[in-house]
Amino acid sequence: MEQAFVNTVLPKLGLRHVMDMRNPPLWISYDREGDAVRVVFEEAKKSDKSALDKNDVIVTKRGKKLINMTILNASRLFS
Repeated sequence: MEQAFVNTVLPKLGLRHVMDMRNPPLWISYDREGDAVRVVFEEAKKSDKSALDKNDVIVTKRGKKLINMTILNASRLFS
C-alpha cells in the first residue's frame, strides 16, 4: 500500500519531487477514517494561520512560509 501511495497519490498532490526539495516534509500521513492526507513541514504554533481553500485543502502558514497542509476527502485522488 505504501508504494502505491508513493506512485499514485504523491504525484497527484504535486509532491512527486519531494526527494529533490531543499526542505522536504518531516512526515506525510494518511488517515483512512478521516480520509485526509497530512503533509507536515514543521510543527504549527498557535500564532500560525490556517485557511481552507476551494479544493478542500487546509493550509497553515507562518507569514508566507508553508508550515503544513491537510488534504480533505483524499480518496478522490485515488480514482
